[in-house]
Amino acid sequence: MNYLAHMVLGEAFGLADHGVVGNFMGDAVKGRFVERHWSPEVSQGIRFHRALDATSDGHEASREARALIRPHCGKWSGVVWDVLADHVLASHFGRLAPGCGTLEAFAARQLEVVEEGLPFMPERSVRFFRAMEHHQWLTGYADKQVVADVLQAMSTRRAVAGPVAEGMKAYEQHQDRLDACGAALMAAMVAWAQSEMLAESLSLTCKGSESVP
Repeated sequence: MNYLAHMVLGEAFGLADHGVVGNFMGDAVKGRFVERHWSPEVSQGIRFHRALDATSDGHEASREARALIRPHCGKWSGVVWDVLADHVLASHFGRLAPGCGTLEAFAARQLEVVEEGLPFMPERSVRFFRAMEHHQWLTGYADKQVVADVLQAMSTRRAVAGPVAEGMKAYEQHQDRLDACGAALMAAMVAWAQSEMLAESLSLTCKGSESVP
């Protein structure tokens, strides 16, 4: 799942403001013992981000979606699905993001919170935030052309060079099924984010890691 879904699910979980920042910068933070370098709230956001990625990647809806995309995008099907899942979410935001209000208001609120964390973010996260803000990607994901442009730009990056740009063809060919996969995934992940077991797990992980060498 990509940035918009991470933000919606962080909201469902109830992340505090610094946790929202940690969730946003999760991809740029490496290492197991995040509490050595970040506050408890930021650390919780980072660990939430990692748990969300692991859980959503293994969900049956994601497996089905990647299988539909794979003939077009090969080994990059997971990368493409992350973007397309955000497109499905943005396109049906009122239904798939319960309690978040309109997409425009939610995106503005999230950007405001994340911007407060710029002074202590990794440089990679700062660069992405500035680009996301400038291009209005969070709201733009509702537009097919914006998604196509994002996938095209991604296909030229060295780290993901490959047929990523073909992802929109996969979406257009299988739109009904991919929309259904996105809806099923979001419903499952909202329930996951609101579960007491997850809250307890992240709390124990953060507390237990502070003294680990």
